Amino acid sequence: MRTPRRLAALVLAVSASAALAACSSPVSGTATPVPQGQEASTDPAAPPVEEAGDTDPAPDEAPGTAPGTGTTDADDDLPVPGAGVPGDAGLCQAVVGWFGYAGLSLVSVDENGHVDPATVVPLLEAMRDAPADHQDAGAPLLAAADDVSAAADEAIDLLESGTDVLTAFESLTQPVTDFAAACTSAGVTV
Repeated sequence: MRTPRRLAALVLAVSASAALAACSSPVSGTATPVPQGQEASTDPAAPPVEEAGDTDPAPDEAPGTAPGTGTTDADDDLPVPGAGVPGDAGLCQAVVGWFGYAGLSLVSVDENGHVDPATVVPLLEAMRDAPADHQDAGAPLLAAADDVSAAADEAIDLLESGTDVLTAFESLTQPVTDFAAACTSAGVTV
């Protein structure tokens, strides 16, 4: 029965995406407490407060930005994993992050319960190409990333030949697991 393997691949992908969410979106903020007994300023000269959902992205996060600069060409809402992070940590974040994005794309199904390969292939291509932006990583990690890239190429070929998305995605499980182990051996937590 292949269902447990598919479930395991999906669980691995969701775990990777959770790690990506935890490490790629730093949040910082400042607060100025209002002294007790005083209300917040109603000064018309004070700048208006915007709700979090109403803010615009920073100018350097423009749509179509090249990899490594903060956004992807495939989807304007996805930050580039490992962008601006040098060495082993950047490579680990990039490969595992793109694997997480690809895994999350498996849960978006159409009305017939099928995953559109066109949503998965650009993410696999980005995962395959991630090592090119992180050549400053150590040799063992680059070798493991090359194995992931080769598996991603194989999965893309399977998808383009009409193979089921989950079946094609299964071919990534072992190389990504080995890559995560190489990251851990290099002292990088993913």
